[in-house]
Amino acid sequence: MEQAISTKEMASKWGTSSLLGTSNYKTLKGEKLGYQTAIMHLAPASLSGKNTCQSASDGCASACLNTSGLGCTSTSQNARINRTKFFFEDQQNFMLRLKKEIESKINSAERRGMTPAFRLNGTSDIKWEKVKFDDGFGVTQNIFEYFPDVQFYDYTKVPNRGKTPEPNYSLTYSRSENNDRFVADAMEDGQNIAVVFGKGEVPDKWTGPRGLTWPVLDGDYTDLRFLDKPKRVVGLSAKGKGAFDTSGFVLYGNGVLDMTKLDQYKNRALRDPSIIGQRKIGNDTFVPIQSKVNKKTASATAELLRQSGRRARVVEHKPTIGGRKKTAFAVYTPGVFARNNSGAKVALIRRSDRIRSYQRN
Repeated sequence: MEQAISTKEMASKWGTSSLLGTSNYKTLKGEKLGYQTAIMHLAPASLSGKNTCQSASDGCASACLNTSGLGCTSTSQNARINRTKFFFEDQQNFMLRLKKEIESKINSAERRGMTPAFRLNGTSDIKWEKVKFDDGFGVTQNIFEYFPDVQFYDYTKVPNRGKTPEPNYSLTYSRSENNDRFVADAMEDGQNIAVVFGKGEVPDKWTGPRGLTWPVLDGDYTDLRFLDKPKRVVGLSAKGKGAFDTSGFVLYGNGVLDMTKLDQYKNRALRDPSIIGQRKIGNDTFVPIQSKVNKKTASATAELLRQSGRRARVVEHKPTIGGRKKTAFAVYTPGVFARNNSGAKVALIRRSDRIRSYQRN
């Protein structure tokens, strides 16, 4: 049987002493539920020279959690880059070492009376179900097939991987500023969706690109996504560089804007009339359907509106994002604020049935 590379040899040759860790602040939250999660952090996107996030958007890349917590240190960054190079340059030995560490973490969890769980894409988005290797017994399998009774889980932006590409591998699909179509497809297939919201702005419900509305659960309470109820939106608060995002990757509020009640909108309009509340443009009343995004994103939304037969205006404003005043843009279209039994809403003028498919909600 082929032996896995030793810790000493891996540190000498590849500049990292381990592939898996259990000290991530979020995975530690799962311990109160009886789970010990080991997580692997590789270098995201093309940071190592190899792309580990084939479907990452510009907003996702700039807001990546790679720089949050201890991940911002040069030691952590170098280790992640070195692990990634190890994977791409010597995949067979990488997978053998990963298998060995998984076996060790399973034993460690069981000694503590806990259930082991694993996330292999802590800061990457590799299709591990496609990575097969031979452990020396002449059988080629992926890592999930070697551990059929162990739970694995991840977030992914790669479309069409499904909810469970392997029976013991659970995937939550992640929304970004440019994958509305795949978000809608995933929701129609019943796959849970992760959405990043501004700090303190995670709503109770969220409506997807094709009108499906699901309850939002607190994704920061625990990282154990395989325990989530089906047809749920995993609401995550923006962290690290994501707290300053204006790409559209981070959403600010519920629905087309951060609306909960009409009177709250009116109060905000007094402080920030350039974005909150309806406004007159020419002889018509316009309402905002998107805010706190960069000009490129706002212009793209406005163009979609115009293609659908609606008028649209892009308006500059200066909201506070992550505690800082930033220049951002909003998209306005003809409509009025109204109230129904469930609270406030935006009543768009004409073609409202089509406009919903274009809202970045």
